[in-house]
Amino acid sequence: MSDGASRGPAVPDPETLHRCITTSDWWVANERRPSSAAFRHPKFSADIASMANAQQTLDRMVAGGCDARSGIVGFSAKEARALSYNPHQEPDLQFPENEAHANVYCDLPKSQMKKRAQELRTICTVVIPPTFQT
Repeated sequence: MSDGASRGPAVPDPETLHRCITTSDWWVANERRPSSAAFRHPKFSADIASMANAQQTLDRMVAGGCDARSGIVGFSAKEARALSYNPHQEPDLQFPENEAHANVYCDLPKSQMKKRAQELRTICTVVIPPTFQT
């Protein structure tokens, strides 16, 4: 389990978070939705939507080397928190100028994380669809 004491400030409940879908493994093209694999990590990056719009997030990720066919999905900080995903605004080591960056933590055992990842993907909205081929 992670030590919550060293984390940045919690992202407020009303915020929306944008997650970049950077690989075809994270996208179910025939259903036009993210795969739970995009959220099956003890820590993953997102941007706070009120601080960086989806296109800014996508442009930054592609400029940093991500696949140009990547897309963006959004989810509510409050709903994520209800699923044991805890977003915290923290520095982006790859893009230090990105003040919108948040790390989203899931401190559940791996055996429980898969189910929660499946639940988190159901609350996502597609903001910019990826263009990976099926």
